[in-house]
Amino acid sequence: MPQGPGAAAPPPSRRAWRGWRLTPGHMRLSTRLILIIGTSLLPILAMQAAVGWSQWSERKAQVGAIAVQQAQLLAGNLEGIAQGARILLGAATESPEVRQIAPGCDRHLARLRRHAQGYAFIALVDHGGKIACSSDPGPALQGDEGGWITAARAADRFTAGRYTRIPGFQDAVLPFYLPVEVAGPAAGATLVAALDLAWLEQALQRMKRAGSPFLAGGILTLADAEGVVLARDIRNAEFVGQPLPSAAAPMLSATRPGTLQLRSIDGTTRLVGYTPPTPENHHIATAVGFEEHELLRDIERALTRGTLILLAGALLALGLTLLVGRRFITRPTEGLLQAAQRWRGGDLAARASGADAHSEFGQLAGAFNGMAAALQQREEELRQHALVLEARVAERTAALQHANARLEAEIQERRSTEAALLQAQKLQAVGQLAGGIAHDFNNVLQAVLGGVALIGKRAGDPEAVARLTGMVEEAAKRGQSITRRLLAFSRREELRADRLDVAALLAGLREVLAATLGARIRVEIRAPAGVPPVLADRGQLETVLVNLATNARDAMEQGGRLTLSAEPVTVGPEDPGGLAPGDYVRVAVKDTGSGMDAATLARAGEPFFTTKPAGKGTGLGLAMARGFAEGSGGRMRIQSAPGQGTCIALWLPRAAEAEASAPGPVPRAAPAPSSAAVLLVDDEPAVRAVLSEHLAEAGYRVTALADGAAALDRLRAGQRCDLLVSDLAMEGMDGVTLIREARRLRPGLPAILLTGYAGDAASLAVGQEVDGGFTLLRKPVTAAQLTDQVAALLGAQQVG
Repeated sequence: MPQGPGAAAPPPSRRAWRGWRLTPGHMRLSTRLILIIGTSLLPILAMQAAVGWSQWSERKAQVGAIAVQQAQLLAGNLEGIAQGARILLGAATESPEVRQIAPGCDRHLARLRRHAQGYAFIALVDHGGKIACSSDPGPALQGDEGGWITAARAADRFTAGRYTRIPGFQDAVLPFYLPVEVAGPAAGATLVAALDLAWLEQALQRMKRAGSPFLAGGILTLADAEGVVLARDIRNAEFVGQPLPSAAAPMLSATRPGTLQLRSIDGTTRLVGYTPPTPENHHIATAVGFEEHELLRDIERALTRGTLILLAGALLALGLTLLVGRRFITRPTEGLLQAAQRWRGGDLAARASGADAHSEFGQLAGAFNGMAAALQQREEELRQHALVLEARVAERTAALQHANARLEAEIQERRSTEAALLQAQKLQAVGQLAGGIAHDFNNVLQAVLGGVALIGKRAGDPEAVARLTGMVEEAAKRGQSITRRLLAFSRREELRADRLDVAALLAGLREVLAATLGARIRVEIRAPAGVPPVLADRGQLETVLVNLATNARDAMEQGGRLTLSAEPVTVGPEDPGGLAPGDYVRVAVKDTGSGMDAATLARAGEPFFTTKPAGKGTGLGLAMARGFAEGSGGRMRIQSAPGQGTCIALWLPRAAEAEASAPGPVPRAAPAPSSAAVLLVDDEPAVRAVLSEHLAEAGYRVTALADGAAALDRLRAGQRCDLLVSDLAMEGMDGVTLIREARRLRPGLPAILLTGYAGDAASLAVGQEVDGGFTLLRKPVTAAQLTDQVAALLGAQQVG
């Protein structure tokens, strides 16, 4: 909101923050100038950075090349030492005493060693591994310490051995081997020249004397093929005989010279140039290490100096730009801002200073002053118009209030009408639903009541009683099926998907449908034996097919043909019906009846929609079929036209191959001991009596009570109870509360919860937290189901 002259100014810190925002709408002129100069300097800074990086990269590459050259130079010096050893051993080979292994062989080798500096001894190892003669008696007395004699026998050409320490010698040695290729007693023997590693250390130090090609800052190191340090020009005594660090392993396995950046064995990180141990350099690795920053110090200093000079020039340019901008841009701008602030405060008589026609700022000041004069005149005109508008607004407000009151009354009247219409539709739906369901339940009750009456009359005829009992049980199962169908329609019961052989199921339905539909309807089944199985609820699928067949019969009043078919189909990703890609089985019910027009076909799947006369149908058949198909993971599709019949297809998912064999029957739990005591609680006398009889016949001692309070009193009194069976919905205390309170009195008490609900109430009970949990059984419960579950819980308790 605009602030007047008396409004409080924001704190200084907030003003400073607003002044330095980098959004274009809030940026100060000085900031804009800085950004302009900075943007112009960015290419120069980028070029300087690129040049510096290029120079630094080239120098670093040169440093790597220098390190490799130093390592190769060291390898060349080592080759000279090795060639000296080869010449020495070659001279020993020319001696007749050595060739014949004559008694003067030792003296001859001793004379050669005296003229060859740096060698601890020279020895001849015969083909049997014995020292035939030696310039020094030490090796002959000590034997094959360090395996150098074994290595001498294995040598097939001139080569160097490994780091070797021989007792009797102060320093370790590096043996060189040369096989004797002459006939006679020395045939198959090997000459050995043991180079003193202390002399080798001094040789490395001499290589770095003044005027040598080796750089003063480099560390010279020699190692054998196993990575053991042979000599070092600095701190040799600390590291000779020690293995190289593990980071140097690539150096030992390489085939050509290279560089490594590693932490040396003395703890210093260095750039190391190396030549790997290969047959060409007698299996001896050479390494020269440098502290990389020492070699790069001059280029880093030059780059730092150039960067500082460039930054200083940039800062100087920015400073000069700010001084000039404040004098010629900021001050005129501040004058314009001061005049604008006075205008915002309502002082339209104020004028900006410096108005002229020579500069852009003078022209801006003149334009601002003209605008202020125009606004002052416009304000006076608006004041006059405001008085007229206030009168008109008052008049219009009164009219709007009257119209709003009338609209609210109409809205309230419409809501009342919609509520009454909704209530009437609900009553109509309930009436339609009750008509169809009552018909099926009356048939079930007729069979149950009639069967019970006949059982009472024929109590003495066991066969008749057994037959009538089976009839009553079958009728009760039909009632259970009706309940499940109703719950499936309302989507309050999950479908129980099983692996179904569709061809066999349709073949089994043929006789039922042929007898049900009458002689005028010819029933045909087209389902080859190779149709894959599907995953669906058997009872629901049978009910859906029977309902669809009944609808087809009503559409063929003069008779006709009803075809039930099944075939495998594959759905791609672009299916127009919205099916997920995959394999399905298409189960279709097709009739030759009157068909449906477009209007009827559009509403065919709606719940309670039917074209039959009142009392002839509930309109649930197609809605239930659609709900079953979609709940099973498929779809329902209808094709029909007047006079061309109707085809209703169910697309059901094909069973996976992993389910090729159905699981076998679940073994029944072993019966618990007859001494087990069961506490049964149910507020329905008939149910309580039947369940009590079932448990008593199974051998359990049953105490049947009508409410949870009485059950808790028995438990507090100390009555024995091995298992609790309770109904879910009871007056006073429900089953879940009873189980929770009973567990407080008897921790770990097994419990079974019975419920006649198949929807939200049962799910709510399962979702409640009860320590130890419980088993939920849905009514109606058979005697076998109840006794098996009781036996399983009691058996698990005994095992635990």
